[in-house]
Amino acid sequence: MIPIAICDDELLHARQTQAAIRRCEAQAVTRCFETPLALLAAVTQQGYAPRVAVLDIRMAGMDGIELAKRLNALVPGCAVIFLTAYLSYAPDVYETRHVYFVLKNELDRRIGSALRAALAETAAPASLQLATAHGYRNVPVTDVLFLERILRKTRVVLTDGEELVTAAPAALLEAVPDGVFLRCHQSYWANFSHITAMEKDEFVLTGGLRVPISRSYRSAARSAFFANLRGEEG
Repeated sequence: MIPIAICDDELLHARQTQAAIRRCEAQAVTRCFETPLALLAAVTQQGYAPRVAVLDIRMAGMDGIELAKRLNALVPGCAVIFLTAYLSYAPDVYETRHVYFVLKNELDRRIGSALRAALAETAAPASLQLATAHGYRNVPVTDVLFLERILRKTRVVLTDGEELVTAAPAALLEAVPDGVFLRCHQSYWANFSHITAMEKDEFVLTGGLRVPISRSYRSAARSAFFANLRGEEG
């Protein structure tokens, strides 16, 4: 699933954008925000981390360019697409990092190309955002060894310790491309980049840690492991 934020203070336009995105990207999970402050609150207070943000430029209060600057700082892995009815705003978008500029009257024709560019730029998400007991923590994907689901909690084992969060593994990994983590057990997801060896019932990870491979996942885990190994050798 690909989390995509849409921010437009005209709800009708936001819904039109949402429909256009869904028509060209089946994996999109969109959320509409009517104000920049609502989107920023979702990021800072709820741990929302969109992979793509489609932002109207002309909005009351904070405009889309200022919103993009704040998103660049808060969610560095989020790609920004600017959307506007006014071509005169084109020079202003270069004040902040973005991947595309789309005129609203060209939405259906341009949004597919814009999304492809945005998703290509974010092919390897920079981090997982963890809602811990001490606040939100952004953790680089490369620092995550494995995830373990324990009752209603998820144990996130890192290269420098671990965190216990309430979010399910599926929610933590929804913006991570397929193939980065391998589910090898009903309760375990291992980071492919940290798997050093496969034994009959376990993966051996960086630092000698081990995660179990259950019987029901063994065949798929074995196939994925050796396919990945062949890819690295090639």
